Parts: sequence; structure tokens; C-alpha cells
Amino acid sequence: MSKYKTLHIKESISLLKVYLLEAEKTQPIQALIDFKTSQSDNIRQFAQFSDYSYSTLYKWFRRYRQQGIREFIKINPLESTIGETLINRDGEVIFYQEIFNDKQSEYLLNILQNEIAWRQDYIKMMGQTLPLPRLTAWYGDSDKSYTYSGINMNPLAWTDTLLYIKERAETLAGTKFNSVLLNFYRDGRDSVAWHSDDEPELGKNPVIASVSFGSTRKFSLKHKQEEDIINLELTSGSLLIMRGATQHHWLHQLPKTNHNISARINLTFRNII
Repeated sequence: MSKYKTLHIKESISLLKVYLLEAEKTQPIQALIDFKTSQSDNIRQFAQFSDYSYSTLYKWFRRYRQQGIREFIKINPLESTIGETLINRDGEVIFYQEIFNDKQSEYLLNILQNEIAWRQDYIKMMGQTLPLPRLTAWYGDSDKSYTYSGINMNPLAWTDTLLYIKERAETLAGTKFNSVLLNFYRDGRDSVAWHSDDEPELGKNPVIASVSFGSTRKFSLKHKQEEDIINLELTSGSLLIMRGATQHHWLHQLPKTNHNISARINLTFRNII
């Protein structure tokens, strides 16, 4: 067991899930997903219901570190991914229904739930301090801090999982991103109100790439000067790109819902200038 003590066990379990997903082994993935702690007992528990020894597991971990996440999760060529233009005046909004398939999306949702350092932020409204109706996290390059609604966020270091998702979003958006805001909507009561991503540090015409995993949620866009409202369903594995003058002319929101729905995680990749 000594060499396992040199591993970050929590990370290692995540890496093992990646391998099993690609290799399509018969071991129960849910048992891995259910691991909640970083104790070495989790490794022993896995070994009890698998045919693989500690030494083989260790080789898998080493193989992952050498080759990287994109060698384990195979995805369809981007050439087959077609986007739908939702807005082409006063900005541009393009929606990609599926950039990750169901299996990939389920895996990434569970990794993000456990890997990300989620935080509960608070805002002041009408003399009261209230919790945001969602959990958040900010990751990115070391010098890319972000402030919105009076909340200051200093970046945490990129994870391999975030870099993998970022790379795919960058390819379709046609730009590079240096940061990402993550929102964890735990159920239908969590939401985000009407707003624009127009903070000064985002620049004049920011490109925002929004990737969703988990339960489908209604997303709305509303023109600031007119009554136009566009509603769409953000499905798991989808990508929404907003660019050009969109943030100057349009608001967007993710409203609350009375439906009994489970968790959703959204990643909005952006550039801090």
C-alpha cells in the first residue's frame, strides 16, 4: 500500500473512472461515483469487487498521468457538430445540442461535483445579506480575478477535467479562454436572475462559451430595448456561445422551476483582459 500513499487518492479515483468509461469495463461505475471521501479504504473497496489487483490499478493511474484525459475519453469529430444560430442581430448566439454524448456528460457531471471547490457566496439586496441561489467556483490563469455583483473571485488552478472541456469549447468558439465561472444548480430552486456578462474586465464584446451537464433547464434571452424573449432548453452536454454585441443588447437568465429536477452544472468560459 505504500506507493498508494504517494497518490492523491481523490484524484486517482477520478482518473480510474475515466479509464473505465473508455475501456467499457463491466465493473459498476456507480460504485466509483458514490465514493465521497479520499480515504484509501475506497481503493480497497474497489479491489474487492473487481478482478484487478492494486498493482494493475496503479499502472492505470500512471498511464493516465502520462497520456492525459483526452486519450481516455474519445469523442466524435468536431466536423460532425453543427450549431443552430438563435440570434443574429445585436449580437450572435449559437447553440450546439451535443458536444459531449450522454455517457461522457454523466461522467463529467459527477467528476465536477466532487472535484470542484464549490463555495456559497452572498449578495446584499435591500439592506439584507442573502445567499446566492446556487454554488459557484472560479478557475483560470493565475492573474485572472473576476468581480461581479460585489463578489470578488480569485482563480483556482485549472484541473485536467476543466482543461479538457475548455479545449473543446475553444475549438467551436474559435477563441482561447483564460478563465471559467462554474455554477452548481442543486435543484429547481437554484437559479440566476436576468443579467448581462458586461463587467469591464471582460472587454467590449466578450465571447462567452457556456457548457451544461446534468438536468435540462430552461434558459431565456431578452432584448434590452424590445420585448423579444427567446427560450431554449439547455440539455446535458450542450454548448451555447454568445459573442459580438450580445452582452450590450441582451439579458439572460436561468429561472427557478417547480419541477422536481436534479443537479445541473454550468461552465461559462471567458477571457479576462
